Amino acid sequence: MTLRTSRELMAWQPPTGWRELSSEQRHAFLDRHSIRIPIKPADWEDLDHNQRMAYFAWHDRLLRDTPEARTAKQREYRAKLRAWRVLMGWWILCLLAALGLVWGTEALGDAVGVRIVITVFTLGMYNVALFIPMSLTKPVPPR
Repeated sequence: MTLRTSRELMAWQPPTGWRELSSEQRHAFLDRHSIRIPIKPADWEDLDHNQRMAYFAWHDRLLRDTPEARTAKQREYRAKLRAWRVLMGWWILCLLAALGLVWGTEALGDAVGVRIVITVFTLGMYNVALFIPMSLTKPVPPR
């Protein structure tokens, strides 16, 4: 079976169980059935940008979305999430230490109003400077 154009190539559907095959098994299957999936099909020059990107996505999904690749992505995600959690824990510890200095020492005397103002300011700045940006940069699990 020789496929040439991008339409012919993308019309080919892999067999059931393809998702669980390793990269070597996939290539062996394609070789056994004489299926060549080129990086650039014969009609490459006629394709517009969106069609080329769709072909690349199909190509990657077909050949590179292996169980090993998914496991590696999951491991990388867990490592990034662990580092993110450690950093968030560090910032929370620093926040608690700062609030402990304000409320746990007699440096300000009996000025409860000043302590409340410092606490509100500290919590507000913590949210603006650390919590919100850290929440936005939290790693997302791979698809």
